[in-house]
Amino acid sequence: MVIKHVGNSSAEGVPEPLDREEMERVLALLLASPVFAKSRRMGSLLRFLVEHDLQCSNTPLTEHAIGLAVFRRDPAVYCTGDDPVVRVQVGRLRRKLATHYTTTGQSDPVHLSIPPGCYRLAYQRLRPKGVATRHPVLQIQPFTCITRDGDDFTRGLCEELSCRLFESFEQTQSRTNHVLMKVARNSVKASDVMRAGRGNYSLEGSVRVEPSRVRTSVRLIDVAQGRIRWSEQFDRNRPYGIATQEDLAESICRSLTGYFSRGGGDVS
Repeated sequence: MVIKHVGNSSAEGVPEPLDREEMERVLALLLASPVFAKSRRMGSLLRFLVEHDLQCSNTPLTEHAIGLAVFRRDPAVYCTGDDPVVRVQVGRLRRKLATHYTTTGQSDPVHLSIPPGCYRLAYQRLRPKGVATRHPVLQIQPFTCITRDGDDFTRGLCEELSCRLFESFEQTQSRTNHVLMKVARNSVKASDVMRAGRGNYSLEGSVRVEPSRVRTSVRLIDVAQGRIRWSEQFDRNRPYGIATQEDLAESICRSLTGYFSRGGGDVS
């Protein structure tokens, strides 16, 4: 069973069918992403749409059928005109897919979507099957607090830095060797990053806090070679809080993007 391309492809799209194995990889990648990881209902709806296409690609998919199968509505009383749950949740799923592919899923080889007025999935393959990307991937590891206090500050700093780096690389891709962000989660392993292509990096950091001073040490690891490519310390003589998180994240982001813009991350 294969899923055929639905809708128009872009100039880069390749209208080649997806088989079950590839579709399951696409689904697993989506369900593990930050956008879907904490949304069980959205994950169930997405899985149902994928399974329907894999098993019943020639059978029309109706709002009523989704309401019964996914949202457990009582078939004796369920009326789509009175209960808009499917329309509302499919709309949410449509937006979550769009969010994923404009953030951490930019480099995904296959993009799924749900065309307006439709409950069937459409896909766009961004590169031919079997052709690996040459874009490096920057994987941000959760920072470690190595003093007694400061765990919350450390988590907040990592979140702030993730946002700053994504915004910076998205706006300057042509000047930073097309570095694409991939924010680490517990399920992401270094071996997974190595398989994504050449020149992949892991950003690690540690934080030490005192009542009126913060020191952050950051290292950029070349995953394939297992060596440090860039390292720097950032000190702030001020109480730790949101303002200090923002200040440190901005400085780290500026230094790291400067490293890549100077060709430090060149993998050509």
